[in-house]
Amino acid sequence: MKEKKLPSFVRNPLIYRFFQSKPGRLLSNWILQGMLYMNPVEIAFKLALDIVLTVVIWALLFGQHGLVDWFVSWMLAHTVNWIINCQPVALLRRYIAAAASFGSLSRGRYGDRSDIDMRFVLRGGLLQRLRLAGYCLIERLRAAIHGFPLDLYAFDLDEMQRKMNADEVPVIFYDPDSLIGQSYRESVVFNDFRARFRASVLGENDA
Repeated sequence: MKEKKLPSFVRNPLIYRFFQSKPGRLLSNWILQGMLYMNPVEIAFKLALDIVLTVVIWALLFGQHGLVDWFVSWMLAHTVNWIINCQPVALLRRYIAAAASFGSLSRGRYGDRSDIDMRFVLRGGLLQRLRLAGYCLIERLRAAIHGFPLDLYAFDLDEMQRKMNADEVPVIFYDPDSLIGQSYRESVVFNDFRARFRASVLGENDA
């Protein structure tokens, strides 16, 4: 398992090893929710959402002024915020064998009217497939609410090869067993795509 990058102030060997374990990674994921990588405005927005959700949950469930009630309300609010921001998606990797983007995004023709064609390759049996189907449904709903042009489907590998064009050049987001990489003549790794997208679409550069 790839070592997780931790803040420089985490020097205690026991704490360091704990946060490299699966329970430690899950705990840090829930606590921090990506805030180490966010800009200050996004951090402030996320914390404000925590406060608003805490007050709403406290008013709905408790309505008393005990510290325990407030703490439980905050934990529930923080968990809801965690789910809203898609942090638990990492837990779905046991259901997802691979993930890639196709269409205009992968062809370098993304424009104002383009959608995002995401495809998951399924892993596991019926229960895992049902869970992933539920996740896809939630993500489509979230995208619709926010007006985000998401086109998301999950297939097994054979079905994806039948339904997607053979000459596609997928942008690979997750493919530990090279299932998609070996199925197409050409593919693009995510880091290369990200640099190209930032330069050609967003007008950014690394300078």
